[in-house]
Amino acid sequence: MTTESAATAALTLTGRYYRLYPNFETPLGYATETLELPLDRTALLLVDVYGAGYDDEDDGSLTGVYKPDPVIRTMIRERIRPAKDAARRIGIPTVYTTNHLSPGLDEGNEWRNMSMRTCDVDALQAWREPTPILEHSKVIAPDDQDVVVRKQMYSGFFETNLDSVLRNRGVRNLVVVGFDSRICLGNTVTEALYRNYRVIVLRDCVRTFEFPETREGEWANFIAIRHIETNIGYTSTAEEFIQACDRIGSQ
Repeated sequence: MTTESAATAALTLTGRYYRLYPNFETPLGYATETLELPLDRTALLLVDVYGAGYDDEDDGSLTGVYKPDPVIRTMIRERIRPAKDAARRIGIPTVYTTNHLSPGLDEGNEWRNMSMRTCDVDALQAWREPTPILEHSKVIAPDDQDVVVRKQMYSGFFETNLDSVLRNRGVRNLVVVGFDSRICLGNTVTEALYRNYRVIVLRDCVRTFEFPETREGEWANFIAIRHIETNIGYTSTAEEFIQACDRIGSQ
């Protein structure tokens, strides 16, 4: 594909959303819309896909809340990585948001205290680099063509340059993958909506931790995806996204 054709090409993707009308008791439910995403106005956003343990040579160094989830491992290797490769083939920029230990974090920070209460993790200690917690496995590590935005809190937009990174590239549409669908990814796509980005989350490329009461049926992740489809934007799948990219690439 030439530079000129890439500038005028558009990705055709089916976006799913959820309709609450005519009333909450009997909503119309799911519907789809054909989305035209100009390549020069679209980016793939990878939210918090960090953590050692997703390569073949996992050394078991991560434990507790950071222990690699085998479902996430498969998701990263078999869906997120291929989606990134498909985006790269047709020139869609890929942008990462990733956590780091901000110099502004101190012992009185309420986010830090909450993390200690609920996760038994003191970021002031656990997030000091180098640490396998915040490393990227080789299978999904950013490269020289990627943009990496480092954040402290849940949202990739909070006190970062993510908005400038996207606007400087003319981005209007965000195809989003990563973790956690209720927390960091969920807050990031909410703030993307506030900034007038059109959001398409690949629903088989996101996951959240499940409580004991929600594990059967994975209801926490279900509700997170339904919330996105009802209140934020659209969802699609990795397969649909990759196929859409490949159709562009074959032109």
